[in-house]
Amino acid sequence: MNTYDYDYESKVKEMLDDKRTYEVLKSDPTPKYKKELVRKLSKLKQEGKITQEDYNWLYPTAENVPRMYCTPKIHKTGNPLRPIVDYTGSVGYRTSRALADILAPFVGKSDHHLNNSKHLAKEMISVIVEEDETFISHDVVLPFTNTPIDLALQVIRERLEGDTELHTRTRLTVEDIMDLLKFTVTTTYFSFRGVIYQQMFGAAMGISFQFPRF
Repeated sequence: MNTYDYDYESKVKEMLDDKRTYEVLKSDPTPKYKKELVRKLSKLKQEGKITQEDYNWLYPTAENVPRMYCTPKIHKTGNPLRPIVDYTGSVGYRTSRALADILAPFVGKSDHHLNNSKHLAKEMISVIVEEDETFISHDVVLPFTNTPIDLALQVIRERLEGDTELHTRTRLTVEDIMDLLKFTVTTTYFSFRGVIYQQMFGAAMGISFQFPRF
């Protein structure tokens, strides 16, 4: 094992040893999660909120355990790692993509949203720092992992309840969406080096691709 590999493995182990965030599972929870999701989807189909075609597309045929790997932040001192969980082929993968499509109109609508560093520079042109003031830039460490899920779900619910165009994107009710969303953000488990972990706090930073909406 070369120096880079040893450094990588050591940093990942240190991260996964955080008992507040990660827990080692004794068995693969995939069959349990699949059964739970199929029950939810079957109920929505019976209620006429998704079509048979929707159901067939959302039905989890693949049962891959999500895989975690890390990429180094080369622009930061010490090259800390950014954990990424690849959910491709997992039981909730297509459901999460359909939900992302429903929630897409909310992205970028906050007064505090910035697209990139160029956008920030444009916003800062009009900011004047007085002599008795200090401009501070905070670096958020692992923003996804440190996201409080309960608060995030609360904000999403409020946005959904205030969305007068929701019915044009889906036949699902706010409660239906929140039920599926809670499932996807609380089934954050993954494997690394043959060991399966459950993420106990925060959201996982994942890789996915766009799919058609409901």
